[in-house]
Amino acid sequence: MAAVAAAGRDGRYTLHRMNATAMIGIQGMKEPEPPRGTLKFRSARSLLGRILTERASPARLGWAVALGVLIGTSPFYGFHLALCLVAATALRLNRTVTYLAANISLPWTAPLLIFSSVQLGNLLIAGRWLPMNLEAFGTVDPWEFAQAWLVGALVLGAGLGGSAGLLTYVAMRIHRRRHPLPQDPVQEALRRSALRFRAQGSGTFGYVRGKLEHDPVYRFLAEQGDLPEPILDLGCGRGQTLILLAEMRPGLRATGIDWDETKLSRARQAAAGLDGLSFHCEDVRRYQIPGARTLLLIDVLHYQDLPAQDEILRRAARALPPDGVLYIREVDASASWRSHVTRWQEKIGRMIRLNRGPTLCFRPAAQLREVLAAEGLVASLAPGSAGLPLSNVIIEARPGRSPLQAPRATTAGSDATQAVDCDVSRS
Repeated sequence: MAAVAAAGRDGRYTLHRMNATAMIGIQGMKEPEPPRGTLKFRSARSLLGRILTERASPARLGWAVALGVLIGTSPFYGFHLALCLVAATALRLNRTVTYLAANISLPWTAPLLIFSSVQLGNLLIAGRWLPMNLEAFGTVDPWEFAQAWLVGALVLGAGLGGSAGLLTYVAMRIHRRRHPLPQDPVQEALRRSALRFRAQGSGTFGYVRGKLEHDPVYRFLAEQGDLPEPILDLGCGRGQTLILLAEMRPGLRATGIDWDETKLSRARQAAAGLDGLSFHCEDVRRYQIPGARTLLLIDVLHYQDLPAQDEILRRAARALPPDGVLYIREVDASASWRSHVTRWQEKIGRMIRLNRGPTLCFRPAAQLREVLAAEGLVASLAPGSAGLPLSNVIIEARPGRSPLQAPRATTAGSDATQAVDCDVSRS
């Protein structure tokens, strides 16, 4: 008690939580929420901690800040978030840092930025400052004003962004010297896995490297420890998932299944020397799943219609041994703006033939859990988007029924059914 009391205000709050937790067990009361100010402070401190421990180099963090300030200074208000996501993803920069830096255009700073941009742009284009009186301002041509704003914003943003980026670089170099990051075996395995595709051309190499660097599902799977073998990846694509797991655990026994022979040939080429990996051309809709202690369904189900999704899930569940585990990454088609962003991302990817499923059919994650529960699997959900504006979820399912997760019939008028979005057009 003395140690807790000596901790001051934080200690009193901790003691309060200890007493409240004890009362919950006795009276069934709901645990009180921490003060709102405490939550905001913890959230800000957590975000700062993630930035300081970001494994990007100080130079790349500096570039992310410079890019964010440039976008935040631009006159494209309302589109700053979208511009940050697109530009940072294309340049493989930290998207969170980029967007935070773009918030230079806060309500109390935006007027000054706009004024400075217009004046600077007019000076560069017309060789003079814009007159500062209402009579002269009323005679300004709107097109010339927009031109001045855009040109000035680019120059001002480049100057402010360059300065902020340089300061970030110097500050991060000093911080890294004083607080070096621990070794990250997953990061090294991600890098080695991507390099295995380098000989296949810039297109394939860039795609795989981008997926491994930015898609959180790969780090999630790599950090699961010793996944029980053998592993079966249904819809393995280019094989980067199994190659990553094999880089993490030499001698891994795993098989990848996909219906695209072109992608499989790239997987076999990249997996050269990993003797425990094999890749076979099969249609996951009709494939008789053999005994495997770990099953992976990563971004597979939404390329099938609902009956095919249910059948794949049932066969996967019945193929699992008692000590097996099934991992699914899917779009949660619940009614939210993130869901709509994710759906359109997948539809665009299918239109440009990045992925060639027979259809696109999205459903709420709750429906997937119901199908799994009906087959005796207990499923838990984890976020699968890592801060991106997407609605991906990762489902971990293991044999064993839980009374709290019993299957529930989905009625035609339920919210889950209404959220289903199927595009039945054929590729």
